[in-house]
Amino acid sequence: MGLRRYANVAEDLRTLAAETEYAASMRVAEHMSANVQCVPATATLHQATRLLVQHGISCLVVVEDDHPAGIVSERDVVREVARDPHGWAERPVRDAMTHPLHVTDTGATVAQAIGELARHRIRRLPVLTTEGRLAGIVTQTDLLRVAHRRLAAYAVDLERVVSARTAELRDLERRRDDLVDLTVHDIKNSLCVVESALDSMEQDPVGAIAVLPLLRRANLRIGNLVGTLLDVNRLENGSLPLRLQDVSWSVLCEPVLAEAGLMAQPKGVALNRSGESQAVLRCDPNLVERILLNLLDNAIAVAPDESVVDIHAERQAEASFLVRVGNRGRVIPADVLPTLFRKYRQGGEQLSLKRFGGWGLGLTFCRLAVERHGGTIRARSPYVDGEGAAFEFTLPADPR
Repeated sequence: MGLRRYANVAEDLRTLAAETEYAASMRVAEHMSANVQCVPATATLHQATRLLVQHGISCLVVVEDDHPAGIVSERDVVREVARDPHGWAERPVRDAMTHPLHVTDTGATVAQAIGELARHRIRRLPVLTTEGRLAGIVTQTDLLRVAHRRLAAYAVDLERVVSARTAELRDLERRRDDLVDLTVHDIKNSLCVVESALDSMEQDPVGAIAVLPLLRRANLRIGNLVGTLLDVNRLENGSLPLRLQDVSWSVLCEPVLAEAGLMAQPKGVALNRSGESQAVLRCDPNLVERILLNLLDNAIAVAPDESVVDIHAERQAEASFLVRVGNRGRVIPADVLPTLFRKYRQGGEQLSLKRFGGWGLGLTFCRLAVERHGGTIRARSPYVDGEGAAFEFTLPADPR
């Protein structure tokens, strides 16, 4: 029964050594017992027994030629008494000690000491200094107690982390579901526009040209929604290549402004372009066009009817290039500004706008695409005269 119990304890020690790598931060020197006594190998078991009783300890380190040579414990003495009831007291300690002696040092970790105990199937380890002097002793019980305390603390921390992570994942799942609902809603709305336009063309073929901008707008929105859904994930995992070209700002932005003009017409919103136009950028034109189109789409959506949306571009220090898109709509609350570019984040219900700042992934795409170039993007509000908001991004001269 004793052997089986010992084997179980040894197995427990192996498990602890394998599963508690965090114990590497705990040092044996912090948990050893300094109350260790030595006895010469030539001393008698009677002398050793007196030392055990006097000091109230369970074992002695046996010394031979000024070096630790083994351990003699209460159990060793009892075993010798049972073997030789009359002559045990005069027998030398050398005959009863446990050897060879396995030791550890003050710089060893608790995990290493547990591994030593398990590997050699022993219960005690003398602890030596770097000079080889005896500094203390650690026992199986000491290390198990230390590991248990650390495991208990680790379990509490793990429970807290898991609880917080679970809550975060639930919130993320809720936001993702909201995004899917919004995306489907926007696609259905665009398809309704297409269907209405087609009905109008059937009823009035002569006036069909008048609804072509509506069809173009609906098609553009559906393509933008689907493309952004795909490209956000590709940007996040680094699989979307950056196809750099040298292109002038005017060549890049004019087609985007033409498309944005179609978006702005129904609301009577004017696009006010200012700043540099002939500056040459080194960028991925497709990504930058989509960044600009997303920002203009957002700005036009929240701009009051008959108002102005500004598009300003200028060369900055160290040859970086700044683009700003500003509207004169409602002010974005200060607590919402830091979260606008997060994935699955809406602009906030307090804005009373269904899709302020994009439809969840629009601004996330802008941030990832700008950062893919090595640039930065931010929002500031109010913009002018205590109202509106501006989104501005900066591209470096030499994109990463």
